[in-house]
Formats: sequence, C-alpha cells, structure tokens
Amino acid sequence: MTDWLKYEWEWNEREAVFQVDLQYWELLPTLAYSQLVFVSIAPKEPDAVFSRSEERRATALQHLLAEQIEDAAIFVGGIGMKDLLQFYFYTSDDALIHRVSAICRAETKLSVTCGHVAEPHYATYYCLLFPDDAKLQSVENAAYIKSVQHRDGDLSLVRRVRLTMAFVSEEACDAFISEIPHLGFTMGGRESVGNTTHPYRVELNGFSTLKLPDLNRFTARAINGALPYGGVLDHLTADFINRH
Repeated sequence: MTDWLKYEWEWNEREAVFQVDLQYWELLPTLAYSQLVFVSIAPKEPDAVFSRSEERRATALQHLLAEQIEDAAIFVGGIGMKDLLQFYFYTSDDALIHRVSAICRAETKLSVTCGHVAEPHYATYYCLLFPDDAKLQSVENAAYIKSVQHRDGDLSLVRRVRLTMAFVSEEACDAFISEIPHLGFTMGGRESVGNTTHPYRVELNGFSTLKLPDLNRFTARAINGALPYGGVLDHLTADFINRH
C-alpha cells in the first residue's frame, strides 16, 4: 500500500515538484534501513533541459531502479525539475547499493550520479520530502488557483488576499496579533466560533498574485508566523479578477 502526495515547492531557490510516500511517516522508524541512496538524473548536455526522449529514458531508468530495489529497499520520494530528477531510497543491503551504482554508471545517454550516506534518523524523508504545514498548504493553493482558472480568472495580477488564522486559545490569538505588522500583513476582523479545536480566528490581509510560487510564499509567511502560537491557516480567499 502506498500513499503518494505530489506538491510544488522551491528547492535551492528553484521551482520543483516533490513526490513523497506518506505511509512511511510512522512506518520508517520501524524498518532496519539505515542507508540513504540518492540518484540524480540530468540531461547529457550541461545547462540543458530534458528533451522528450531524455524524459522517456529517465522514466525507464526510474522503473529499472524500482525493480532492482524491490524487497531490499524502499522508495520514499523524489524531486523533479526541468533539468534534474532526484530519487531517494532507504536500504541496508550493501549488494543492492552496488547494483544501483553499476546501473547508474552504465547509463550513457543521460548524466547520472548515485551516492549513499548513513542516515539513521531519516532526515531527508522527514525534513526535505515530507511536507510541513506550509508545504501541505501548497496543495490547497493549487486547487484554489485551479478553481479561479475554471472561472476564467486572471492569475498574474496582484490582488488582495485574505487569510483566516485559527488558534486554540484567545491568549495565543492575542499574542499572534501583535506580530501581524512584522509579518507584512494588516489585520482584518476577529471572531470566535464554537465546535472546533481552534475557535479563535483573526483575518490577515495582504497582496499577492495567484501564481502558485507567489501564493505559496504568501501563505508560508503566515503559517510560519503563526506556528509559535499554535495557529493554523483555516481559510483563504482572494479578490477575483477577470481575465481580459
């Protein structure tokens, strides 16, 4: 059973698509896989992007590697860009590491590198691939943007975006309110609602386009700012602008 999530986020200050198998959040520490194996695939020509044929060859190589690791390792995720694909496995089988390395060295049509490192605490999975609240919100942001596109809305223009942040206690909400100007937002209304674990709400106002990287940075600023106070992003709305 797998539980794959795909989301878009920046990696090394560049736009990238992340994939992660969420099932290993609790399962990974129970497995005896202490070695991280990482495979990087790039176009043969330096500073080039993948051609169609190179994309197909990279996909075939990924499938071949997946066949090799079956029963001896787990594939936990990867990162994709126009000029780089990176895959991550965990194993404790030295023979498998040698087989994967040999496959990578044998590839002549792509630039492929392979490495491994001891990673007993699975930092790559938990800190790089598995989404925190800000990264997870990028999935909701993408869905919101898609709904605007369906209504023939313009994504490129800056407009007012409103975020409703929710807190467990009134004291936490008050403490966060004092931080709002430092986060680059202005405060809208506030309210308390019943029958929820986070009943204390405050609205933030700011400006952003609805391009996904811009909106991701916008929501991440609020989410990370509310985190020390136990706050979460409950709701997002934005002014609608017709596409001309």
